[in-house]
Amino acid sequence: SAEVHREKTIIRPDTQMYRGLVAFLFVLLSLVLYNTYTAPGDPLIQEGIDFLRQKGVFTNDPVRAELEFSRLRDPSLLSNSEQRRRYEASRERLLRLVSTEAETHRDSVPPGLHVWNETEFPGYKKEDVFFLKHPAALSQRYQLSGLCYMHGPAMVQHYALAHNNHSVPMLDLLKFIKEHFTAEQLERHIFDNQGGDSSTFLKSILQAKTTLVTSGIPSLVPFFRDFGPALVAKFKVHEDFMKASVHHHYGKPSGKFIGYHAMTFVGHRLSDNGTSYFLLQNWWEKKQFVEVDADYLKASGAYFTFIETPQTGIPDTFSYTYGKYHELEAV
Repeated sequence: SAEVHREKTIIRPDTQMYRGLVAFLFVLLSLVLYNTYTAPGDPLIQEGIDFLRQKGVFTNDPVRAELEFSRLRDPSLLSNSEQRRRYEASRERLLRLVSTEAETHRDSVPPGLHVWNETEFPGYKKEDVFFLKHPAALSQRYQLSGLCYMHGPAMVQHYALAHNNHSVPMLDLLKFIKEHFTAEQLERHIFDNQGGDSSTFLKSILQAKTTLVTSGIPSLVPFFRDFGPALVAKFKVHEDFMKASVHHHYGKPSGKFIGYHAMTFVGHRLSDNGTSYFLLQNWWEKKQFVEVDADYLKASGAYFTFIETPQTGIPDTFSYTYGKYHELEAV
């Protein structure tokens, strides 16, 4: 009889899909093992990563979480130099955040910090500069990371308390970050060195039912007399403003646009020829005070927010400190 040969049908999975799944599982397992078994070169970075996990950073994307946290552990493993620098900076921000319990605050400014002086800024009358009229209120801040949107509002709040003859505490921004930042805010700060809107942040730190007034340049002086210093928001920074040794800017800004900045308007003067000048308080080590004329201020596109409602204190839910100098995220 003839032999009957029957071929067995073998059903094979889609090779490409199978290989892709294996590769994905391999990457995921590698990241998990890396995070679990990496030698503890710096236990503080693990504390920082645990803090980010507890705050919910990347909770909805566990694969990305493992990838981002592994890069924080050891940025030197990244072959791309730009990425390596980015994660080295992110790592430093996180280490500074978890290594300090509260903001650094002192009763005097450290050596090397730019300070106000009448020789550099002549022509200002006592009644036209807030901290000359209220000497006990003068305080300076130093910005280490991209958080100008917090420094400006904290200083305006501080001066608003002094304007109403109350004690003059300063919002502890480091504790605020730890205790009140959302997962999204922490992600922007740690990984992107980006902040938020300064006007929105100002509203969030003031007492309930506080009314704010937004002003243009023509109303700056009368509002300043009524309400005290103002938040300078969305100030367009150009290359010329980045020069730390230059503390006076007149006319039109020069150079390319760098980004937006937040400062505090603290004083004004009128020259003999009728030119108006405005004194701004800043957060950069070598550029703490800046004088601009009306043309430069107008070209910056900034807007100004005054606190109309008298402030009697910092809300109880927020921590605060006292001092003449405050440094966020001190190493």
